Amino acid sequence: LSTEVAAVMSRQFFVGGNFKMNGTTESLTVISDRLREADLDSKVEVVVSPPAAYISKLAADFSGTKVGVSAQNVHEKASGAFTGEISCAMALDCGAKYTILGHSERRHVFGESNCQIGAKTKAALASGLTVIACIGEK
Repeated sequence: LSTEVAAVMSRQFFVGGNFKMNGTTESLTVISDRLREADLDSKVEVVVSPPAAYISKLAADFSGTKVGVSAQNVHEKASGAFTGEISCAMALDCGAKYTILGHSERRHVFGESNCQIGAKTKAALASGLTVIACIGEK
């Protein structure tokens, strides 16, 4: 029992904000300014997930802070004719350290299967991204 208690006590809380397809440079600057000024609990991991167009901006805004930046999605292929998609390497190059995978919208609106999400997860982990897995939605 003491090993189980120690494992639970050593867990870190995680708070993530997914902006989905929302935000402008101005509105995201307001959010990043507030988060940089906030007294964030060191026991809580804080991650923001802006639209892909703003990953670099928020990665720069949060450079040197404890706030992490996540891609909202990545493609399982490293490159190719996949209009509108970003690869794991692109997300990393923009400053993302995380990616969200398996979100219900990606499953239901874009028809992503468990198999495709598995392939994306494998690619993301192999690239060094931390996966924020969405499980059990809808």
